[in-house]
Amino acid sequence: MIMFCAARVYALQHHTPLFNPSRAFHYRRSSMWSSTTLYGFSRHGEKRTNTQPQRPRRKSASTQQPNSTQQVERRSSKSSLIKLEKPEVIFSNNHVLVVNKPAGWKSQPGDGGGQMNSNQNSSSLDQKCLLTYLQSQALGGGSLNNFLTPTHRLDQPCTGVLIFAKNGKAASRVQVAWGKRKVKKIYWVVVEGGENGLDFLISRSKLVSGSGKKPIYQLSGMLKSVGGGKGGGSPRSNKGGGGTVICKPLSPNQNTLEGDTSNNGFRVCHIEWEHLKTLPTSNYSTNAPRYLLSVSTDTGAKHQVRALLGLVGGAPIAGDLRYGDNYSNHRGGRVDGPLPDGSVALHARSVFLPTVALGGMEFLKDEPFIANLPGRWKEFFGIREQDVKGLE
Repeated sequence: MIMFCAARVYALQHHTPLFNPSRAFHYRRSSMWSSTTLYGFSRHGEKRTNTQPQRPRRKSASTQQPNSTQQVERRSSKSSLIKLEKPEVIFSNNHVLVVNKPAGWKSQPGDGGGQMNSNQNSSSLDQKCLLTYLQSQALGGGSLNNFLTPTHRLDQPCTGVLIFAKNGKAASRVQVAWGKRKVKKIYWVVVEGGENGLDFLISRSKLVSGSGKKPIYQLSGMLKSVGGGKGGGSPRSNKGGGGTVICKPLSPNQNTLEGDTSNNGFRVCHIEWEHLKTLPTSNYSTNAPRYLLSVSTDTGAKHQVRALLGLVGGAPIAGDLRYGDNYSNHRGGRVDGPLPDGSVALHARSVFLPTVALGGMEFLKDEPFIANLPGRWKEFFGIREQDVKGLE
């Protein structure tokens, strides 16, 4: 008792609180939003991270808008130097953070980065996780500017618009819009043409609107996620992991396979596509022509754009070895090799959220978030952002 009183007096004199197990740091993972939070409480009850408490800082312009031409240099677990382009901030307020994701970043913890358990510290996090990087740059919400929740995802080798919520209300409303298919997402992709250009893709598609110069087609198929391997009827070993999908083609006027009432785990998926531009020859062009397509979808099925174009339409996306190097019908295009940076030429050009209501964001009813084309597309395909003005 005497020792306890002495400790109490010392704590009061030095403003040092006694240890309370109920206030110890602990780890929590939210299953609803697949986000991870490591937090604790000070003696006054406010939340704090496992680092030293800091006063909230007003974000400077340099913090909000990193230079997209610079690179992030980090050490991986194998101590090899990793160089990734910094993400460009498209929009940021107290509700959402919208970035243009460069190729190579894992968009969220579900892709294998950013998770932490009680035996790990920040140095052991996946250094390619975009969510972790944005939190480290204090670009999130909350008193410490590190609250971010992914509202959708992009494959690691792909680029484009990615939206993170900075509070629970924004996360909930964006997720509801996705669930009700009230979000319109447009991808710009570079595809490999076959011997007859896009004729085979057109033959597998249905004309849904337009005629003459700007027809819009619908391409359909049934997709099913499997554990790993390359796309197609018989998945093969894939040491890189990440999962894949297998695909059953549907004719232009089919909504399901004839005689198949159960679907056997397959999901009917559609994409709409439009030919924007035939691309010039570049140093990385193959003998076959390449085309810039605009592809839209209101669903989020895994790899649906990549699999439908490559396996059903015979127009695989440039650099997509997973769905482009095993196509058996030679009338379609084929991916002969990877792009120099290992990317896949699928760019999330825009995301439109017309039904999401958030304070100070009335523009969402009329304006989508738009991401500029990757800078390296000029080198790979001879196309720049200024070359596509007026195509939308």
